[in-house]
Amino acid sequence: MKKIKFIKQFLIAVLVSILIGFSFLLVFGGFNRPIKDILLNMGYSLCIGLPLFANGFLFEWYAKRYIDWIKKPLQSIFSAMLLHFTYSSVVILGVNWIWFIRIPNSSWKIFWQYNKATVISEYIVFVVVASIIYAINFFKAWKFALEEKEKIKSESLALKYKVLQDQVSPHFLFNSLNTLGSLIDLDTAKAKVYNQKLAQFYRDLLLFKDEDIIGLKEEIEFVKKYVYLQQIRFGEALAVDIIPNNKVDGKVIPLSLQTLVENCIKHNEISIANPLKIVIGITDDHKLIVENNLQPKSSNEKTSSTGLSNLAGRYEFLTGKKVEITRTEKYFRVNLPLILMEV
Repeated sequence: MKKIKFIKQFLIAVLVSILIGFSFLLVFGGFNRPIKDILLNMGYSLCIGLPLFANGFLFEWYAKRYIDWIKKPLQSIFSAMLLHFTYSSVVILGVNWIWFIRIPNSSWKIFWQYNKATVISEYIVFVVVASIIYAINFFKAWKFALEEKEKIKSESLALKYKVLQDQVSPHFLFNSLNTLGSLIDLDTAKAKVYNQKLAQFYRDLLLFKDEDIIGLKEEIEFVKKYVYLQQIRFGEALAVDIIPNNKVDGKVIPLSLQTLVENCIKHNEISIANPLKIVIGITDDHKLIVENNLQPKSSNEKTSSTGLSNLAGRYEFLTGKKVEITRTEKYFRVNLPLILMEV
């Protein structure tokens, strides 16, 4: 398929080059010339036209690596123009030197005296072709950006629903109420505190679910309530260490930290013999880290990574940075890039 597409583009480039050459021939003297001159004109047109049309392939390669029409439009235009001008100058001056100076053993002075209009016309064609290429690539990038934005919105809504659904699931509520019931018989004061934390957890859950981003401190305070509820359930078998960093601040997607802690608890064995240790920290380069010792459950229960992948996609969309996931034989770590708000 690619080969057929290339052949079509090549034939179109040949045809357009010849037609442009004939157009210049008509403007600057008509077709009342020997057949030899017409054939030379066709050859010259192909030598100029095909390399100039190859600009498109060169630009496609260059654009993938160095062009960003959406985030850096002015820099992209300047960079693309410099590339095209340099390449086209080499083609135009090189081909003209071979045809009108090297072969007939002439000089630049004589060439410029009789062919100034031709060179200027070739640069005009270059500008037109370059403008078309830029316009096509800009609208492709613009369309892609819109499609990605809509995709992220859909994933965002799906993740919000999934997180809310997971947290208020009957299973979680059943465990919470079961723990509360046990505490009432064992420690009434502790049961009251547990009940308050449970109520605060669900209240914050309802508040945060409609927010796009929240402060890091808010998210940490929320996850502390979740951790408290889980530690009452698992006791000393679950240890969560939150390491503060007062030098760093930022925003996060609501419930993202809680989601990562929940994943640690959901996918690992937790017992007195095999305690689960979770560390939450903030690095100086604005990353939120959640790490746990790896001790996967022995059950064959199938789990979905959709929540984590959607979360990673949303963070990459908001920050331009990828979520780093590291898994070894001993630990599992997720690095979330904090969302920094421009002032």
